[in-house]
Amino acid sequence: MRKRLSCKHIYFPVLGASLVAAIFWMLSCSGGTSSMGGGGSQGTGTVTTSISDPPTCTPPNGSFEHVWVTIIKVEANISSSAGPNDSGWVTLVDLTSAPKQIDLLSLASTTCLLTQLGSSTGLTPGSYQQIRIILLSNSPASGQATPSPNACGSGSYNCVQIGGGVALTRILPLNLSSEAQTGIKIPPGQITGGAIQLQAGQSADINITFNACASIVQEGNGQVRLIPTLHAGEVAVNNNSISGTVVDSATSKPVPDALVFLEQPDSNGVDRVFTSGMTDSTGSFIFCPLPSGKYDVVVAASVISGGVTTTYNATLTSSVPLGTALTKIPLVAENGSSSTTLPATITGQVTSSNTSNAGTAADVQLSALQQVTISGQSTLQITTPVFGGSPSNVQPAFSSFTPNVETANGSGCPTGTACASYTLLVPASNPEVGVWSSSGTSYSPPSPSNVNYTINGEAFVPSSGGTPDCNPSSATTRSFTVSLTTPTTAPTLPFTGCQ
Repeated sequence: MRKRLSCKHIYFPVLGASLVAAIFWMLSCSGGTSSMGGGGSQGTGTVTTSISDPPTCTPPNGSFEHVWVTIIKVEANISSSAGPNDSGWVTLVDLTSAPKQIDLLSLASTTCLLTQLGSSTGLTPGSYQQIRIILLSNSPASGQATPSPNACGSGSYNCVQIGGGVALTRILPLNLSSEAQTGIKIPPGQITGGAIQLQAGQSADINITFNACASIVQEGNGQVRLIPTLHAGEVAVNNNSISGTVVDSATSKPVPDALVFLEQPDSNGVDRVFTSGMTDSTGSFIFCPLPSGKYDVVVAASVISGGVTTTYNATLTSSVPLGTALTKIPLVAENGSSSTTLPATITGQVTSSNTSNAGTAADVQLSALQQVTISGQSTLQITTPVFGGSPSNVQPAFSSFTPNVETANGSGCPTGTACASYTLLVPASNPEVGVWSSSGTSYSPPSPSNVNYTINGEAFVPSSGGTPDCNPSSATTRSFTVSLTTPTTAPTLPFTGCQ
């Protein structure tokens, strides 16, 4: 006698990570077979078990297009046995006052989770044995903060969008079990070797890859539920981030609100800003995810504490590889005539005209460049951060903290041009320079010679979203020396052949 047992749609959801990737797996039925049987004597038989994945992730009501969850906290613990209410939990991100809603099916929102959630430090060195991602309840307490806008609409803050055409698209609340109280847990069983071993000098964040088929079950009443039970998987250290801390070179105290640029050289030997950010109250920063390659990290600051302004020179750490945590980037405070050290002031004018020598508007992104000499390498011009406080006609660009101006016809413009004036606040000293080394980076103090700048402008067609303009579209002034005590006027930056 031969019996066949068929197993269908049995889900065992799993959350794993690749430092830290949270991966939801699925085990369901049919596909491989195994059998056991006797030699054909009476009373024995054969049992065949079939296991397979379903051909598509298509619940009866259509495919999942979005899975929105609202996160209020991410915690970690070095103990493999700690319960949700035990001691030892370290808060990695606290969003209780501003919950963050992410789409678990969106690569953009689930890659480098801590950074996406607003962490400025990523994971600090340690041996992590558990991670918990705590979600906002669909019925939060009165007065508890909620996300705005809410992708789930009214009635819930965690939901799924099921597709099947515009007319059939529906958003259903995602029912939670214990996630709002104890969190989605990544236990030791998910971690390679039982723990995340993050050493000093390593930079890491959390990544999530989500399999909706494995983790969302459709209940008999037509509702859907997130199942957080975890069974297998592994965690590994990622290598697509750069982090660091910025300190005062004299006091070793952290420098908050410092501007941090990640730069890479272009074909002309000018370090262009790839991305930028600011340090938090502990002087920390993290960038994640980053494309492969090495980056130059440029940091400068002008901060106010107790009514006293302290301006720091720029510090360059050259050739930093991915996966690096720069433990102490030193900033040297500039020497002024008093305890207050203000930035240097650069003023200048940008002009633009068309091929008929008539004034034509252009958007111009400005960069303040300083030349540095890197040991064993050729000279390089770095983009130095420009501080806040410049007049309102100079607006910081969203992605790079570099100022923009838009030229316009006016009585103060040279004949046949449109123009714009600008004022930039910059460090009044030469950069400190270090070349990254795995054994520790040594920095050369700022050169005491004249502090020279050039101003580079890149022209774009107004309101075009970044279409290059003028001929050529990039122009640089000649070098000039700045003064700490009086504003310095930069040479005019002219653009011709503009549209």
